Amino acid sequence: MNEMSEPVFVPKIDEKSMQDPVLDAVLNMWTQAGEKHYIPITGRSMFPLIRNGDQVLVAHGCAGIRRGEVIVFRHDGKLIAHRVLRISKNEAGHTFLTKGDNVLQFDPPLRANEIVGRVLAIKRGEQQISFDTTIWRITGLFIAIGTLTWMRLYGWGRFFVKRLLGLHSCSLTSFLHRGMQFFLRLVRRTVFIVIRRWKS
Repeated sequence: MNEMSEPVFVPKIDEKSMQDPVLDAVLNMWTQAGEKHYIPITGRSMFPLIRNGDQVLVAHGCAGIRRGEVIVFRHDGKLIAHRVLRISKNEAGHTFLTKGDNVLQFDPPLRANEIVGRVLAIKRGEQQISFDTTIWRITGLFIAIGTLTWMRLYGWGRFFVKRLLGLHSCSLTSFLHRGMQFFLRLVRRTVFIVIRRWKS
């Protein structure tokens, strides 16, 4: 990646009131400037890695994005930070499958032009966590592969119960759902361990 200028702090934006053309214009200016920016984050879909009130340092553009990394993208006039689980390539270009670490649903597939950039670091108060380390890359890849595996097992389990057995077993469906919740807790615990090692 080319040398980038010092990061710029972006004032907090009310995403609900911001119109798409305005958001697009601002993001296009940032991309053309080739800079990195701090963008404030709200919500809990990436908890505990990214918490409500954190700021993420974003390198604009989709060049160099790898599986397991956290990216910021545009969706319904909002900026969302989620993890890349899979990158596919076809004649139309690259497609990215993303999901929040703390939610069960996948995001709709993303095209490259919807991506604002990849997250380089998180700023929380006076502390900053850099993602440009081996431990964070391995952790992100583990989470991405594990998430896809668990989601596939969850889907197969539901299919097996409903189609092959002809059952609508609440207890088995509940068991599968609890398995997904367990996996999310495992992801959160892994992230907590990595954060603790970073702080020590």
